[in-house]
Amino acid sequence: MIRSILFLFVLALSSWSAFAEEIEVPEEELARETTLPVFDKRRIVLNRSVVTKEKFEFGAGAGLQMNEPYYSSLMFNAQGTYNFTETSALNVMGLSWNNGLSSYGSQLQAGSGTKGQTGYVQPFDASKVPHPLWGIFGNYQFTAYYGKISVSKLGVMNLNLFGLLGLGYINMNSVNTFGLNVGAGQNFYFTKNFALRFDLRYLIFQGPNATSQKQNDTPPVGPNNYPAATGSNQIFYNAQVGLTAIFIL
Repeated sequence: MIRSILFLFVLALSSWSAFAEEIEVPEEELARETTLPVFDKRRIVLNRSVVTKEKFEFGAGAGLQMNEPYYSSLMFNAQGTYNFTETSALNVMGLSWNNGLSSYGSQLQAGSGTKGQTGYVQPFDASKVPHPLWGIFGNYQFTAYYGKISVSKLGVMNLNLFGLLGLGYINMNSVNTFGLNVGAGQNFYFTKNFALRFDLRYLIFQGPNATSQKQNDTPPVGPNNYPAATGSNQIFYNAQVGLTAIFIL
């Protein structure tokens, strides 16, 4: 009985092996593990809508100084950029500071200061101290990211993210100095030739410290009674935020 069962098992196993070796299935009939959708125009997804390579960008705008206590925070800029590639560009930026005091600086100028030895309220006139009036910078600009966003189903906006680093010259009326410009920003393209540029910059330079300037300890007798005497210098880290209209040619 046991021999008969073993014989039948060996016979069945031999038949299955022979059947398995003889079956051949055409390759085109085999099921695939994954499938890909087919698009009629697949390249249009990969194309850049805004091309900047070997093109010029010109723009003008305004901005604010975010950490300036004594002087007006309003400033203006004009700039031009040449894009060598889609990622590398040379940017030339001109800056102009709005001449005037902040509300805090005006209060100090009006006499909200400390009393001198003679007993009168001694003003602090920061406008007599050299401070940035205008500057020009050459920056290397690197575009790290280009993409598209859609706020609604009605349209798509193109944008890129960039960083910049450069050196420049700063005019401070009677004092001139050099500065380092470092920052990052983003371009929002409304068309292929127009964009809004938003950037955050740090301008690092050495200049006169307004609070170290010697002040007269006698009552003022005229508008020129308050000369800016020599004082110490310090390193300034001027944080700036700007918004610029850009035209691509």
